[in-house]
Amino acid sequence: MSLGSHLADPLREVLQTAFRLFPWPTQPGLRRVGSPSAKSPVLVTGNYDLTVRRLVRALRGIDAWLVVAPSRGINVWCAASGGHLSTHQIVTALKTSGVEDRVTHRRAILPQLAATGVRAVEVAERCGWTIRFGPVRADQIPEYLEAGQRKSEEMRHVRFGALERFEMTAAWAAPASLLVAPLALLFRPAWCFPLLLLLWALSFAVFYACDRIPVYPRATIGAVATVVATVVVLASGGGMLAIFAAPVAAVLLTAVLTFDVDGSSPTRASTQFDSHDWHVEVDYDRCVGAFRCWEVCPEACFEKDEEHRKILVPYSERCIRCGACVVQCPVDALFFQDREGTRIEPDVIRRFKLNLLGKRSVATGETGGER
Repeated sequence: MSLGSHLADPLREVLQTAFRLFPWPTQPGLRRVGSPSAKSPVLVTGNYDLTVRRLVRALRGIDAWLVVAPSRGINVWCAASGGHLSTHQIVTALKTSGVEDRVTHRRAILPQLAATGVRAVEVAERCGWTIRFGPVRADQIPEYLEAGQRKSEEMRHVRFGALERFEMTAAWAAPASLLVAPLALLFRPAWCFPLLLLLWALSFAVFYACDRIPVYPRATIGAVATVVATVVVLASGGGMLAIFAAPVAAVLLTAVLTFDVDGSSPTRASTQFDSHDWHVEVDYDRCVGAFRCWEVCPEACFEKDEEHRKILVPYSERCIRCGACVVQCPVDALFFQDREGTRIEPDVIRRFKLNLLGKRSVATGETGGER
């Protein structure tokens, strides 16, 4: 392997992490991982290059088939939630990739975060493949396979740890820097570094603190940033223009960086269906204890009642309203309901996907394609 190849992957990792809000497509199709046989597991993911490379890296030492489905170069959770990685894309990938000629079974493992857009029951009906939703993280797959495809609590629950928070900090601050720096250099070169420092500090504060501030987090971060920026300018002897510009810049940058904080954080509920206080309800007359909701909920809101074959929702306050549980329920026993008793039925959740602001307004057709 050449020196250029050694340098290419780390550089690509940095660029794709810093600009992960943009599509990074890779070629869809079938890939070998190790030396797979006809009985090796089949894993499916979207064609987001960063995900594919991290998945292959996590599977080192494992023999498996990897089917890369077209997701417009968008990461799995965003693509599935937005209708770009749907039942249609998965069925098409399984039928056309050639994997059916390579294995003797019809079982595929999808990322758990694809459950908002890919309905397992429909995949089975349309192409005969049984779908299991694997762990949240790629690095958990070896343990998952070794455990006989059984998921632990940790494998089901999405975490927003320090590394993930740093990646989101960079994902928002890096592209914003490309806008702020040229403007500052053009009009006030001396302000360039202070503005970039403020930008990165604010991005850090948004993704490390916004979901931990109980009341008015956006306003709190904006107010603190305004005070700090003004004090720093005064302490450094800045002129009247700088004193005026500092709080304006703090407010504007806070507004930009918190614009889609709900959609960028796995710990915050989406703003779907306007501002109603929607929560998940269970129709226990319909519930048959399939426990698909337990398998796919990224916040571990559900618990199994094995004795009565019913699902319980003891942690409803964790719900981020992604809709994965509703999408996967084979008997339509789950739905959203607000405090006034207004219901949103499962077919509405399956048809209307989340846009980039975390609002359900993207209609999809029966084949899963965006209209």
